[in-house]
Formats: sequence, structure tokens, C-alpha cells
Amino acid sequence: MANTPAQEEFLAITRKSQEAVIAAINTWVEAVKTTTSKLEPLTDKLPKAPSFGVPFADKLPGREETVASAYRLAEQVLANQRRFAEDLLKMMTPLMPGRVESTPASSPTESVPVSHAPADVPAGPAAKSTAARTAAKSTAAKSTAAKSTAARPVRKSTAAKSTPKGTAAS
Repeated sequence: MANTPAQEEFLAITRKSQEAVIAAINTWVEAVKTTTSKLEPLTDKLPKAPSFGVPFADKLPGREETVASAYRLAEQVLANQRRFAEDLLKMMTPLMPGRVESTPASSPTESVPVSHAPADVPAGPAAKSTAARTAAKSTAAKSTAAKSTAARPVRKSTAAKSTPKGTAAS
């Protein structure tokens, strides 16, 4: 996938900033090297710093290995984050208005996301079929009937017995 002009500009600015930092540090290193070589004869007259050993220092990774390890970890974390974001986007797409995409038939091992949208709201191309329209009208009629009977008091035992099982639209 090609970068957008804004991404290209961001990358160019980032690289220029990095080059400026590298140039500044290089100038500083050269200045320190030049200065220390001139001061070297004087260092013999300075008091010696006590020497001490760091326990297990020989077991610590080197600089290059540390940088490589840190970037390997960062790459893995970024790859995991990308997979997570892509999976989340796939799951949320059917809920985004105007973003309904047709999906291929799922395999038995693949889970299919369940839409919790009301039956009278079109859920995509399948909702345009006659069967889907009939189911939506039927659900709307049941909803209207339920609203009209809601004003009457109903005993709990009667309501539990009269509720049909499996009324959800497929």
C-alpha cells in the first residue's frame, strides 16, 4: 500500500530531524575527542576514581544485542496491535452505517458475528430479499401488538407462558 502525501511528508520530516540529531551528536563527539586528547597528559595528576565491579556484568547483553532485542519486541507488539485493530474493524463493520460489506460463507471452524440490530432495520443485501422483508414486517406487527397489550395488566405466570420461544429474526 502506498503512503499518502501526508505520510510521506511526516516521514521526510522525521528523517530530517533524525539526521539533524545525528549531526549534532557527531559534532559533540568530535569536540569531546579533541578536548580529551589535549587533556590526557593532565589526567595523570588527577585523583583516581575507585574501581568497582558490577556483579554479573559479563552476563548482560551488549549494546547491539539490546537494541536488536528491543526492536524485535516492538515489532511483535506492533504486529499484534495491527491484527487486533483489523479484527476489531472486521467485527464492527456491520454496525457502521453505509459500511455493510458482503462476507463469504463462513467455514464451520470460523465464528460468525451476531448482529443485534432490530429486525426492521435493514442489515445489508440480505434484508432486501422477500423472506427478510416478510420477517421484518412480521416482527414489526408483533412489536405493535405488544405495545397495544402493554397497557393491560398481565400476571407474571400468564406472561411467561404466552411468550413464544425463538421469536428472534434469523
